[in-house]
Amino acid sequence: MNKTLIYLILLTACTSFSQSKKDYLEQNRFHMEEPDFTFPQTDFNIIGFGAYHGSAATYDAELALIKSLKKQGALDYYIPETNFSQAFFFQRYLETGDEILLKQLVLAFQTIVNQEGTIETFRHWKNLRTLNQTYRDNPVKVMGFDVVNEYQFPIKHLLLLAENIRDWPLKDELAQKAAEKDTDFSLKNKELEMLLKHFKAEYEAGKKGYAARITDTLSFHHILSNIAYNFVDGRDREKIIFDNYVFLQKRYGLQNKKQFAKYGFFHLEKEREQKNYPSFFTRLIEQDIYKREKVVTVIGYLTKSRVLWNKVYDEHQQYGGYTTEAGFGIGDYWKEYFKGIKKLKKAKLSDLTLFRLNIPGSPYDKGNDLIKVQLFLKKSNGKELKGKSTTDFIDYALLIRNSAHQVPIEEMN
Repeated sequence: MNKTLIYLILLTACTSFSQSKKDYLEQNRFHMEEPDFTFPQTDFNIIGFGAYHGSAATYDAELALIKSLKKQGALDYYIPETNFSQAFFFQRYLETGDEILLKQLVLAFQTIVNQEGTIETFRHWKNLRTLNQTYRDNPVKVMGFDVVNEYQFPIKHLLLLAENIRDWPLKDELAQKAAEKDTDFSLKNKELEMLLKHFKAEYEAGKKGYAARITDTLSFHHILSNIAYNFVDGRDREKIIFDNYVFLQKRYGLQNKKQFAKYGFFHLEKEREQKNYPSFFTRLIEQDIYKREKVVTVIGYLTKSRVLWNKVYDEHQQYGGYTTEAGFGIGDYWKEYFKGIKKLKKAKLSDLTLFRLNIPGSPYDKGNDLIKVQLFLKKSNGKELKGKSTTDFIDYALLIRNSAHQVPIEEMN
């Protein structure tokens, strides 16, 4: 009798808690496809949005967030998953509309995010340019903090900054490499890496003579420093992103600006998870760059969707097609899914539904829904999440439904 009573009490408690989450989600959801969609928080320093890569509708969600924030006067800087020089030239695209440059940038972008060298990425930047033309007096600016994963745009940037120097043979050699059609700008090109090592060493040895003729020495030094991380083994990407942020925050006064970062899921988590290793956003909080409540994380969750998985190349590295996934790789598959995603699916309003999780007293202050990944016959991340809640990591969940996959830019006519 006692066991039966205990079972009924536990069953009632579980049902009540589940119901409270259902009610909570229904009371704190937003239809993002409505023209009057308004993101509910603007009192932040930095907001991050991320999801599994390769979904086309992720860009629709991102653009809706950006448009809403800009309309409310709450967006100054856009931070894509790029290095400093790529961001510099994306900014140039926004100003000039040079689509040849944009295509080169999209191809370079995939060296960090290999599923997003796509037509959708290309169109996204065109949409951002259109948005900026609406706000000519206060356009969104682009800033990048990531590691150097290709040398094309860092070299292009260095050459631009040093264009007034006519008597520097190594610079001319670098310019020649940059101009050659078949130059391999990947980190695998050890010949190019050696040329960059010599270029950096020669600059530092003759800095007094060169620096006065460089148009922006701070940027020049910053680019060289980031290239140099590739000259040693074991670079720490998350630490480099954070250190770059701190350096450029001081230079550009970012602490007084509203910033939107588009990054992968892990980089935006506000609490430690993987092997107790801190993400970019966790470092911003732990090292007192910003208060926790001034760092906002929005994570996208895919359902009934397909993602670009791989581009296919032949033995000569010529593009030959692509593959997609609709099960493993989207986070809503019987072999791999986010705990609690069913509640989002039941409460959806549309194919893009935003749920605010961080209201005081939220049921997401307990449990690890939407953070714990359930895996079939494999160990989940539950151990790393012990004693931590959903809202320790994220503030919003964005359900993305019925998304097509992205298409490689090589398929664009």
